Amino acid sequence: MQCVHCGHEVSTPFCPSCGQRSGVKRITLRDTLSDFWMNVVGFDGMFLRTLKDLTRRPGQVASSYIRGVRVLYFGPISYFFFMITLLLLWVSILGMDFAELIRDRQQVMALDTNNSRGIALVTRWVADHIKWVLFLAVPFQAIAARHFFFRKSGYNLMEHTVPLFYTSGHLFWVSMMAFVVLKVAGEQLSIASSLLSVLYFGYVYADLMQYQSRLKAFLKGIGVYVGGQLLFVATMMVMVIVVVLILAVVYPPALDAIKPSRQ
Repeated sequence: MQCVHCGHEVSTPFCPSCGQRSGVKRITLRDTLSDFWMNVVGFDGMFLRTLKDLTRRPGQVASSYIRGVRVLYFGPISYFFFMITLLLLWVSILGMDFAELIRDRQQVMALDTNNSRGIALVTRWVADHIKWVLFLAVPFQAIAARHFFFRKSGYNLMEHTVPLFYTSGHLFWVSMMAFVVLKVAGEQLSIASSLLSVLYFGYVYADLMQYQSRLKAFLKGIGVYVGGQLLFVATMMVMVIVVVLILAVVYPPALDAIKPSRQ
């Protein structure tokens, strides 16, 4: 029998050359459900184990991955992108718009943005690229963790991204629940969800950083969340200012699109 993928002669259940299963049959509903289970839940309940342990012992999940254990849990970046894809799908099912959600949050925080077309354009851009905006926020949190709060942890910058990708991905569950409440009851839970996010960051680092007291690590974990957000926002503001200055020199008429609207 020849492998349907690489043409190698096969006498075993899997091709020794490329790993393709031999004797593939026609697609059935049972095969489809089995494939879904193996790839989403997968490998003896890898996804469910990741979900459970990130809720109970998130520091253990991160430390295991950093130590080199790769068979127990989803990888941090894989988990992050799987969860944010699930979040975007959930928002689409609920018929919501991220730009509107961001504006609602700005109103809850008493930020008056009605007179600024520039901010409206930035809000729209962030909503359209929310996956990558949230992804790019993680390195700034890692910088805060590595250089300001946990310098003695022994982790390098990339290792510091591991608990942060896990944490950010897991918090998308909170966002999904908050969106359901907003859709059904019309109640904005921005403050409550933000508070829960801050506390979870502290919980993750209290469980991860065993070389210091849990309380100290908890407070520093909150610092990672706040400090990383500030670094990220400050960097984005600098980039926006640079873009505006470049536009002012290269193509001044483009600035009309971001000038405050007159009442």
